[in-house]
Amino acid sequence: MKLSKELKVALLAIVAGVILYMGVRFLKGTEVFSQNKTYYVVYSNIEGLTESNPVFINGYKVGQVLNIELLQQRDNELLVTMNIQKDIVVGEGATTSLVSSDLLGSKALYLNVGNVSKPLDDGDTLQSNVEQGIVERVQAQALPIAEKLDSTLARFNEIIGAGDQDEMSNILGILVGDTTSVSRTVDNLETTSRSVSGMLQRNERRLDATLANLQLISEQLGDNETGLGALLTKLNQTMDSLQLQPTMEKLDVIAQNLNDITTKMNEGQGSMGKLINDDSLYTNLNNTAADLDSLLIDLKENPNRYVHFSLFGGGKNRD
Repeated sequence: MKLSKELKVALLAIVAGVILYMGVRFLKGTEVFSQNKTYYVVYSNIEGLTESNPVFINGYKVGQVLNIELLQQRDNELLVTMNIQKDIVVGEGATTSLVSSDLLGSKALYLNVGNVSKPLDDGDTLQSNVEQGIVERVQAQALPIAEKLDSTLARFNEIIGAGDQDEMSNILGILVGDTTSVSRTVDNLETTSRSVSGMLQRNERRLDATLANLQLISEQLGDNETGLGALLTKLNQTMDSLQLQPTMEKLDVIAQNLNDITTKMNEGQGSMGKLINDDSLYTNLNNTAADLDSLLIDLKENPNRYVHFSLFGGGKNRD
């Protein structure tokens, strides 16, 4: 049977529509012929979460964000629809946590499946939670150290502004001879340096793996969205294992020692503190110089008072 032109056009339009639909779902990372489960979660703030962002269980991708809807009738809360693999069992008490999945601030959902012996139905709503990501944890640890360093620098500025250039030159000259606070600070710096060096050596393979993952990410940015998400997850796990806490604690100790040094200097303790706050050394040196100058003038004008000379050894005593 010969098809008419109108029927051919209609069939072509239907096929094109199906291909377009499948292509859009594929570009979003959604399996075209899968029958995944759908779950919902409500957030007051999604902090930049977008559709197609991944959903992880212990770092393994099990789904993605399918849709985000603004609920204006509920104080502008946001309803997030998740598409989860059909073989994943989500049980009673399951929660989803909104986290930063990498150092770039990309967002993802971490799924806690709850009690799998009591599975939830497809379409149920899960409890929401927000956790700190990598960037937030580093900022929280570095903020106290930054505040102490700022206080230390402010004290140094006060000391520098309190004297003239000559006085500061004398302070820098005496600094080398201070064997208490300065020596302790140098020892702490050396300890911190060895600790950082050891940490880098212990994690050399992990750092190499991280750099390799970054290179793969740059190559796959436009090719494979699924592969990119897996690489970012590995990067997140590697950064979590670097153990930044010991280094942060040592930097905190260094900042505290510097703060102690400036406090003692300001209170007049130690050689440097006495030079800054006590002018007795300068006064004594000035008086000594004046006495010496008077003695030299008198010696020049009345040399006979200090030098006795006789050709025959029988000179008279002179006043």
